[in-house]
Amino acid sequence: MVEGNKDLFGKTIKKKKKVSKLEKYLTEYDKSTFSDRLSRLAFINKIYPKGLMLAGDMEFVFTFGEIKGCFINGHFIATIVLTQSFIEKIFIEHFNSKNLTKETNNGLDRMIKYARKNAIIHSIILDKVDGLRQKRNPFVHSKDWSYPYSLSHRIIKNKTQPYEQLEKDAKEAIQVLFFIMNNKL
Repeated sequence: MVEGNKDLFGKTIKKKKKVSKLEKYLTEYDKSTFSDRLSRLAFINKIYPKGLMLAGDMEFVFTFGEIKGCFINGHFIATIVLTQSFIEKIFIEHFNSKNLTKETNNGLDRMIKYARKNAIIHSIILDKVDGLRQKRNPFVHSKDWSYPYSLSHRIIKNKTQPYEQLEKDAKEAIQVLFFIMNNKL
């Protein structure tokens, strides 16, 4: 007589693990995106601020980690939105350190204008951050079709595909952020 978990020769029959459709999908997704994710991780590793130690509230610290994870995993809109948010927090801290708290109450656009007018942050950094802000805006605010920084306008102007343009924008956002973190404002 053959036992339930043994074959005719008495060897244990290994149960085949049933793989769900979701597990199959995720495994295939991991395989198909691995090289792109590895490439983005290598990019982050190459430009990551050396010796960086983050301190601050949990929102500040976790936002930074989320930015890196979003970029590596190809979530470029999230990368752009979170990076601009993080840079805005850095600007607020910079303004506060100069007793300019009142100037932080009206958003990044006003801080950029104030910093430019009063030369408290280098103009190249302000130009890059303002460009990031303009690219982020149509993702978080309703914008008219004529808004020149919308993804639609930029892919036509730059002759790129949407995903390609978003990756380029996210890469630039990460570079600006890491530059700011490597250098004092």
